Amino acid sequence: MPDNGMTELDLLVGSMFTTLPDEDRERYEAEREWLIDVQNLLKDEGVEVDLLANPGVEIWEGGIERYHDLFLLRLVAVYLENGRDIKPLLAPDFELDEEPDPLLAAIWEDEQPTRFPHLIKHQGEGGYYLPADFPEPIWIEEEPEEGEDAPIEESVVSFGSSVALQRELVELEGMLDQAGVKPRHPIRRCLSVLREAADVSVANDLPIIVW
Repeated sequence: MPDNGMTELDLLVGSMFTTLPDEDRERYEAEREWLIDVQNLLKDEGVEVDLLANPGVEIWEGGIERYHDLFLLRLVAVYLENGRDIKPLLAPDFELDEEPDPLLAAIWEDEQPTRFPHLIKHQGEGGYYLPADFPEPIWIEEEPEEGEDAPIEESVVSFGSSVALQRELVELEGMLDQAGVKPRHPIRRCLSVLREAADVSVANDLPIIVW
């Protein structure tokens, strides 16, 4: 994490409740209803988790300095698994294009497989990782709350597996070692934060919240 403690992407391992009943009963009940709906939708996808346990619990926090570091880690992972040269990506002045790399785009469109779906196919600026093992991230549409205007585009949230993410990051770390990626490169720090979050999530059976 940078010296000033500022991060563009924050992670927390703990309860998905943001409000306790003694703080705001109405909001707590609304969150509880949403979590029950999410549980049922996940169950329909074959994933059984308890999202109602331990409201208010927070056991770990971490942060990634820049969104750029996460997106670059994804791109490096894709290049490595496809035998591409990653040296240009690691240059200090490398900038990501506004348009996604064709390899990444093909994976997002399910036109090409990847060994790192929970790293790559999860939303970049939000979502959750659940302490359950399932093959691909699950995307769920969020309905607007009563009284809210419907968004122009459907609001969706992704649920990845912290168990699968943990495996993916262990494999990717070994690939970074073989490729000679320096320990102080920002994607190393990014991977380290994600790995710690996944380890804590799996060990304590609690979700990772990303925002």
